[in-house]
Amino acid sequence: MVNLKMPPEQAVLLLQSKVDEITTMRKNNVSYEYYDLLGWCSTIWTMIDSIYAAGEIHPDEIRSIGVPACSCSPAERTQMLLDVYYSRLLDYIEEIRGLAKSPE
Repeated sequence: MVNLKMPPEQAVLLLQSKVDEITTMRKNNVSYEYYDLLGWCSTIWTMIDSIYAAGEIHPDEIRSIGVPACSCSPAERTQMLLDVYYSRLLDYIEEIRGLAKSPE
């Protein structure tokens, strides 16, 4: 069972906000520079820390996605990372929604 620091509805809203950001970035074909992407990723990491209780794997898992190895990485690498973040965030949303529906 996943332990949250906040109500499931609030956690889903936070996660969905980042999914929406990625959707907008894809739609507008936004390509972040290395340090912009690093800053954006750190907001995701901080958000995940605020959602999940201590001892949960999610904060470590989301950080393991990481950022490009260096500022010279091609834009395709940025897009690939955004796709991975997008997928994981959707997985987290589904997991939390499943928790909210399951009887305790």
